[in-house]
Amino acid sequence: MRVCMVVFLLLVAAAVAGVYLLKKADTSAVPDVTVSLDSLYSPYAVLIDESTGTVMGSKRGDEVIYPASMTKILSVYVAIESIKDLEASVTMSYDYYDGLYDEGASRAGFEPGETTVIRELLYGALLPSGAECCMQLAIEAAGSEEGLVELMNRKTEELGLTQSHFTNCTGLHDDDQYTTAYEMAMILRAALENETFRTVFTTHYHTMSATDVHPDGFTVWSTFFKNVEDELVTGGEILGAKTGYTEEAGLCLASMAQVGEREYILVTAGWPSEDAGSYHITDAFSGYNLLGEALGYTDGGS
Repeated sequence: MRVCMVVFLLLVAAAVAGVYLLKKADTSAVPDVTVSLDSLYSPYAVLIDESTGTVMGSKRGDEVIYPASMTKILSVYVAIESIKDLEASVTMSYDYYDGLYDEGASRAGFEPGETTVIRELLYGALLPSGAECCMQLAIEAAGSEEGLVELMNRKTEELGLTQSHFTNCTGLHDDDQYTTAYEMAMILRAALENETFRTVFTTHYHTMSATDVHPDGFTVWSTFFKNVEDELVTGGEILGAKTGYTEEAGLCLASMAQVGEREYILVTAGWPSEDAGSYHITDAFSGYNLLGEALGYTDGGS
């Protein structure tokens, strides 16, 4: 019995050491390249290695920006961590809809009084950028939007982010709600460690389950993927993205892609809103293509 116990302990120690060495090897495998992002349209941009947080390229990445709907990344991430049962039924409150109508906030399509499942709200918030989904998630996670915002700011403190502050969970403009391209990338990096968040974030479209208001359900699309023909970039593909836009913030995008054997995060922000072009989407492909070329790849998806 004692011999078996010794053997067992040795095997456990070997497994732990193996995990440590794999992590160490993964860290040392960060490509030794830097990517200039100066050619991107967006005035603010940062590119990081997803597994380590290493900055691969930056264009005013440490300057303060308004996050617009990239805020929903943090809202959903914190809500997932705070809600015990994502399969529980929830009835959409009437209380916040008038305010969302007045602000012209984007909505997924749930109506006041409609009953659905909490998990569906995650898709509604991240894919079509539904503000009503964020508001209901706030109630379920923390009792109110103010409660969720408190948790959001607490999360940024836990992550060691000192240039981020949030006042709402939807991304509607507030002069006191701000971050940087780098800190938004780090928020997304942390969120992607959550399996549920990663699954939703990388979904192209999702069909909601049937409800009393929508007996056939309804389908929502990612505001990024519905505007692109394919997701291929030099050496890989874009796996997920969250768009953002307000007049003050301009066009924003927080995305992640696999290039070669590694995953990367690119955040761009601040393209002037008076320009109708989808330059935040163009910048995502340009940024990852530049990375792929720097890594020695030549063809999209190769």
